[in-house]
This record gives sequence, C-alpha cells and structure tokens, in this order.
Amino acid sequence: MDLYRKALRVKPDWKEGWWNLGSIAYDRDKYTECASSFQKLTALEPDMAPGWTMRGMCDYRLKRYDLAMRSLVHADRLGFKEPPQLATSGKLHFALVLTKTGSFERAIVILTEMTRTGQKSPETVTASGIAGLRRPLVPPEVPEADRDLVIKLGDAMTSAMESDAKSAIPKFEAVAAEFPTEPNVHFRFGAYLMSQEPERGIKEIEKTLELDPMHVPALVSLAMIYLKRGDLDKAKEYAQRSVDTSPGDFAPHIALGRVKLEADDAEGAARELETAVRIAPDVQEAHFSLASAYSRLGRKADAEKEREEFRRLKKLSDKPQ
Repeated sequence: MDLYRKALRVKPDWKEGWWNLGSIAYDRDKYTECASSFQKLTALEPDMAPGWTMRGMCDYRLKRYDLAMRSLVHADRLGFKEPPQLATSGKLHFALVLTKTGSFERAIVILTEMTRTGQKSPETVTASGIAGLRRPLVPPEVPEADRDLVIKLGDAMTSAMESDAKSAIPKFEAVAAEFPTEPNVHFRFGAYLMSQEPERGIKEIEKTLELDPMHVPALVSLAMIYLKRGDLDKAKEYAQRSVDTSPGDFAPHIALGRVKLEADDAEGAARELETAVRIAPDVQEAHFSLASAYSRLGRKADAEKEREEFRRLKKLSDKPQ
C-alpha cells in the first residue's frame, strides 16, 4: 500500500494504481482509504462500473448508506459490467442499501433477478427476509429475536423467486403459522398466491390489513386487484385509504389515479397522477398513466410530453444488464 501511495503521488492519473490501492485497502478492512481511492478512480474513469461498485461497497462498510446508494445506482445504470463475482456482490450490496433506505420493493426486484439467474445464497436469503419484512436494517442490525423469522421468510420468498411453487407454498404456510401476527408475512404470502390461487391470495392480503390497517402496500395491492376485476367501488375504497394513509408515497396516488381514470374522472385522475410524478419523477408507470389522463382531457401536447418521458425512462431501464 505504501508503494502504491508513493507511486500515485508521482502519477496521480494512474488508474490501475488507484484500483490496486483501493482493492488492497478493501481486503485489509481499511474502508476509508478504499472509498477515497475509488473516488479518485471514478473521477478519472466515470464509465468504469467496477470502480463505482467498489466505491459503493466501501461506503456501505463505513455505514455511509446515502453515499453507497449514489455509487451503486451509478453502477446499476452502467449495467454492473464487471467480473461476475464482483457484479454479484455489487447487486447484493445494492439490494441491502435499498432496504436500509426504505426502498423495499426495488430491493426485492433485484434479489428476484439474482435468484432467478442462479445467484441465490445465504446472503440473498437473509436480504430477502429483511426486505420482505419491510424493515430498514442491514443484516448485522437484525435483532437476535427476529433472525429466525428473517431466515424463514427469506427462504420462502427465494423459493417463490425460483418459481418453485411446490416448495414455496409449504414454506409460506409454515412461516405464517409460526408467526401469525406478523402482517408482512401474510402480505408476502398473499402477493405470491395471486399468481397461484388468487382468492386465497386476497384473503392473506386482507389478513395483513386486519393486523395493520395502515399497511400501504396491502391497500395498494387490493386497489389494483379490484381494479383489474372491474370492481371500481372496492378499488376506489382501498386506493383512497392508501392515499389518506400515506399521502407522501407515489404508489397510492398512481393507484387512485388509475381507478379514477377507469371511472371516467380524467380530471381527478390527472391530479393524482401529477402528484405521483412530482413525488417520483423516475417512475415509468406514473408518466404512462398521466399521458392517458391528459389524452382523455384533450391536452395533446401534455400527453405527448408524458409519453416521451415514459419512453425515455423505459429505454434507460431496458439497457442490457
């Protein structure tokens, strides 16, 4: 490390030197120097995904989760184009940081992708369990009393991610029987059952609300389920409850906006969807639905603007990973 430091003082634009110094620092648990080295490297090479991944992982170790998030988002946008082992570690850390900062559903999407592509591990099982319980924690922070619940729910969830219904359903049944008062266990079970046994899935999601009437994902889920079934009264009831419960969350406004659009209240739909776009401007669905509302209102220019933003965001998300 000392030799690399001396060499980099002589040649501060030596990219390989910053990579090697940072890598050694990471291996020796010197995370402050690790983060600093990869900060220098990413400044020299902004499109180098491995540099952003390592920078994010160093900041994760330092518990600087906001900084880790920025770096790992950047690596994600670059497609985690790096050796498979580092890419796997980077995606896992990305999911952990998303969970720690409250983006539980996005974390589950990443963990699902990892599991389906053969990257399941004890670490992804644990991460899935924490995200499934919607707790803003990283693994060392999970209380001893909750570790069994985390592992068992994570095991059920990863079996579901593998599309292994034969294993997933008994595992969910077992964890729901052992932890009957945990609303998120019922929610995850119900969400999975919607693709297998819809009526039973609805009952599990309703159990979630019996245990926690302010469970926003359950409210939004039931709103969308009943919207799809054409029961606008029930859909509106759950969507409005979700907005009243969490007005600062984009998903309830999208749900209520879509319900109002289906009920031919384009003006009311536009208001809700405009709110969703303000809260979360990078969510594709909000722009797509808002474009539909503007079209119904005859606002052609505004509708085309929203469609263009939807296409831009979709193009970004469709980039090869």
